[in-house]
Amino acid sequence: MITPRERVLNRVADHLAGQGRPLRVAVDGITASGKTTFARELAAAVAARGRSAAHLSMDGFHHPRAVRHRLGRDSADGYYRDAYDFASFSRLVLAPLGPGGDRRYRTRIIDLRSDIPVDEPAVQAADDLVLVVDGSFLQRDLEWDEVVFVDTPFAVAFERGTRRDADLLGGLDKAARAFETRYHAASRRYLDEVGPAARASVVVGNADVAHPLLHRIGGQAEAVVNLFSYGTLQTPSVQIEHFGRTLAGKEDVLPGYRQDWVTITDPAVVAVSGTDRHPIVRHTGEAADFVAGTVLEVTTAELAAADLYEVDDYRRALARLGSSVDAWVYLATD
Repeated sequence: MITPRERVLNRVADHLAGQGRPLRVAVDGITASGKTTFARELAAAVAARGRSAAHLSMDGFHHPRAVRHRLGRDSADGYYRDAYDFASFSRLVLAPLGPGGDRRYRTRIIDLRSDIPVDEPAVQAADDLVLVVDGSFLQRDLEWDEVVFVDTPFAVAFERGTRRDADLLGGLDKAARAFETRYHAASRRYLDEVGPAARASVVVGNADVAHPLLHRIGGQAEAVVNLFSYGTLQTPSVQIEHFGRTLAGKEDVLPGYRQDWVTITDPAVVAVSGTDRHPIVRHTGEAADFVAGTVLEVTTAELAAADLYEVDDYRRALARLGSSVDAWVYLATD
């Protein structure tokens, strides 16, 4: 049986894999929020969907130690301003993978542990690459296609981080001091100055790593996106249950697909929809095939709620409708 963590990871992976272009994806958050683990698992989930995927850590794009510590080993300002070589990262990774880039990117420029620069050959990216990058302060002066903000309370991250880094930093007391005066002090400044959660396109609550919460997906906090529904999400009772309101919609069609049916076994979905028999669509590419439905305007929080309502028989992807509007639609996973 799929775990709650796998369910959230799968929905975020569907969101990324369902987009047709190469993607530069940041996994952002405060220090010890769980970014690295989430990024690694997310890249694997994207690869499982048939997309080329790679995980890269900002550890390989630190400044040399002399630069990182020039304001003092405990300086929060030093960590915030001097930890990462964002200029090199943008030039060597983001630009090559962006519009007009040659798809040749570097995976690191320094070995963090030894503090020795490295000059390794560039990697040739596949045209459908989803590059997932974890690090701190990633929404400061960097351009991404998607940003996942791993939202973890400071108290939880502090406990995780001090235990994780106790040996590296010389004991639990020294680790606690480092988090208080340097890492989390800099993280608080980042939250205050940048507002990264509101700017991110995906927000995942990670206080409980076994049971993460998908808070938002599909755009920034104020964004409104199109969702094409051909099934129970058109029903006012389902909308009220999951969105807290009824949604305005316009009739439209999804060309090149045909409708089928699936039996739902999730009792919560059956209870809300009133039936265990739900429509599902599959691509045919035939000009004569189409599926009728409704385009709904939803917030990114509502899109996350829709993701969690749909069972694993469905995956979400972008599609061009008969009206030439692009909208998210839930397709058959197979």
